[in-house]
Amino acid sequence: MSRIVHLSLKVDDIQKTGDFYKKLFNFQDCVTKKTRDHTSRHMTDGEIDFTLIQYDVGTTSAESTASGEGPCIHHFAVEVEDLEQSTIDIQANGCVVVSDPGVIPVKFRAPGGTVAELVEIGRYKTDSQGQKISRITHISLKVEDIKAVGDFYIKLFDFRDTETKKTRDHTSRHMTDGEIDFTLIQYDAGTTSAESTASGEGPCIHHFALEVEDLEQSTTEILANGCEVISDPGVIPVKFRAPGGTIAELVEIGRYAQLGVKPAVR
Repeated sequence: MSRIVHLSLKVDDIQKTGDFYKKLFNFQDCVTKKTRDHTSRHMTDGEIDFTLIQYDVGTTSAESTASGEGPCIHHFAVEVEDLEQSTIDIQANGCVVVSDPGVIPVKFRAPGGTVAELVEIGRYKTDSQGQKISRITHISLKVEDIKAVGDFYIKLFDFRDTETKKTRDHTSRHMTDGEIDFTLIQYDAGTTSAESTASGEGPCIHHFALEVEDLEQSTTEILANGCEVISDPGVIPVKFRAPGGTIAELVEIGRYAQLGVKPAVR
């Protein structure tokens, strides 16, 4: 089974945004570097490479706006054994490569409209440095057809289904790479909830989840640090707009364990 190893957010201020995740969730810095037309601040939750990217003013690369003009969850990376063969496979399944020719990792627009990338095994090496860190346990994509999109990830990357259910104004198809919960959400036509358009009107990587020990205390802390809760009152998980403009959510420890997600090592 291919594994999700990296999550990248496009932000306007990598210093401020990174410091927020360091202060509130104890994410650790790995390396900050300049690559082509952007600066990347690589951090980690001990399992996943969590990268903040800030594009240069005036850049015209296809990558820079592939997921939207403003701040967004830009892409996630799937680790594969054969980069060349996997690139052929995704193109044979209708995907468009959005990274420049010859550039590795290979970014592509997947079925459902969101951007992912292919990376070779071992590209991202993470280390918690002995720290206790809130873990990323879930990534959610907003799509228009959970059947077609989910079947793509099963066929190409061997993800497996865990549960499909209706919740409030959307249907969720929960899948897993064996490590995290990977969910496709399809909102009901005509819904007016704040959550449904919080990350954009169309298909997008909607949010990711942070596992915390005390949901109430963590909610108090994000509010004290200027975050806006965008989920309806009393709804759990607690979705919020974080510094940098993207959506994340707080979940209690073990929320996704029943869906076959590997428990965090603490």
